[in-house]
Amino acid sequence: MIEKEYLANRVSNANDTQLVVLVYEGLIDTIKSAIEDIESKSLDKLNISINKIREILAELLATLQGDSEVASNLRSIYVYLNKIVTEAESKCDKGKLEEAIKVITPLYEAWQELGEKDEVSVTSSQVGTKSTNGPAIVAGMTYGKSQLNDYVINNDDRWQKG
Repeated sequence: MIEKEYLANRVSNANDTQLVVLVYEGLIDTIKSAIEDIESKSLDKLNISINKIREILAELLATLQGDSEVASNLRSIYVYLNKIVTEAESKCDKGKLEEAIKVITPLYEAWQELGEKDEVSVTSSQVGTKSTNGPAIVAGMTYGKSQLNDYVINNDDRWQKG
């Protein structure tokens, strides 16, 4: 339950670039799960993991817009990843999945760096300004005995449970 709340919190606080980073993290984690499924010879779990990988790749493909060189290159990479994931499933070849991780990792790292730069530029542009549109999300959480809590500051500079 805590993992779902943590992920929901990360998604709700992420900028557009950081959302892409989260999708890449999910992709890499699912590929690693598929590798574990091959190692444990759990074909039913492998099938579930491979289908999840395909769904993530389909989502990444669907978000690409236009015919720019970047969009075209990313399309080619995602199609290639789908191909090697399919080969990995049909041959139960974890080497193909390890290759997929090697292909996706530089993209993940690049998006992660962009997300950090976007966060810094947004934060620095907001220094000294106070929002009048409603509560602001505070970068920080407190831990209860069995749950993760987040808090917001309202317009009166008072803390409220988020």
